[in-house]
Amino acid sequence: MRPQSAMPATAPVDLPGKLAHLADPRSPQGRRHSLAGVLLCALCAMLAGARHLRAIGQWADAAPQHTLIRLGCRITCAALGTRTAPSPATIRRVLLALDPEALAALTRPDTLQVVAVDGKTLRGSATATETAVHLLAALTPNRRLVAQVRVPAGTGEIDALAVLLNGLDLAGVMVTADALHTQNDTATHLVEELHTDYVLGVKRNQKTLFSQVKALPWAQAPTLGTTRDRGHGRAETRTVKAIDLAGRTGFPHAVQAVRVRRYVRDLRTGEVSWTCAYAVTSLEVGQADAARVGALVRGHWGIEAWHHVKDVSLGEDACKVHSGHGPDNLAALRAVALVFLGRLGQDTVPDAIRWVSYEAFTRPLDVIGLR
Repeated sequence: MRPQSAMPATAPVDLPGKLAHLADPRSPQGRRHSLAGVLLCALCAMLAGARHLRAIGQWADAAPQHTLIRLGCRITCAALGTRTAPSPATIRRVLLALDPEALAALTRPDTLQVVAVDGKTLRGSATATETAVHLLAALTPNRRLVAQVRVPAGTGEIDALAVLLNGLDLAGVMVTADALHTQNDTATHLVEELHTDYVLGVKRNQKTLFSQVKALPWAQAPTLGTTRDRGHGRAETRTVKAIDLAGRTGFPHAVQAVRVRRYVRDLRTGEVSWTCAYAVTSLEVGQADAARVGALVRGHWGIEAWHHVKDVSLGEDACKVHSGHGPDNLAALRAVALVFLGRLGQDTVPDAIRWVSYEAFTRPLDVIGLR
């Protein structure tokens, strides 16, 4: 009889069902383990604290029979009902060959309202002869991965953005992106071809637009929203102002400019610092109040925290995998793992990982809803 975990067996997505429909990149000849079983092993190992392919393989090797039964691993002794986990080599081959687009879409919601776009370099994937893999990802505000593409070497995120959003139904969806994507062609593509609205950061990489937005009469504009937060030894106050552009810039479809000013006070020293962030949006004044626009800007900043968690808690930058689709698929699995870890109610992701690891061969399966 397998041990029982205290974790309720409910899941935010039907992960086993979605995995069952993925196209298997392996030849049917000699295939011994189901694709779903291999990927579930990798994900469960990651939830229990595995950070690289070797550790994932070790978790699979050590998994007891009650775990292998729940994972649906193949039966190797019919008389005894004994099951065998996929080998580390099998797990590696699958993760290097699997189409990363399918894996990236596992936790994508059925409907989208806001999509944030941001890039990340997987520093550990660099070799003596190859640059590090750079991924461009689209996320929902609650950090579910919508899509992910690799930025080809020698190109940049700007070119990869259209590929990333291709095939997604984004009509009526809000797209946010940092200042790198504040380009005329990008704004035109989003509004006229994808029928989305946008909030795009404005920095000095667009010198003319930045000068125009910064020079707007912000002092005369009323403060339309204020939020206050405390945490990590700091008190932070954010004020939001918006100004109708009324044709003051030539940026395509830009209707409003937004300024978010952050005042940060160190609770220990009392030292105060402040920063200003600017953005332009295609939203009409009547479509979005300052609270919503400010939330969209702040929500985009949260992606940096998501990247930080993947690095520090899930070891993304330390991962040395560079072959095939391995970097892309491991990054997508980390994103899936964060969705499940985030619903455990723990204070931090490391707390959630430790809680899972205390019953490393039962709790990961409970978390993802395996019976």
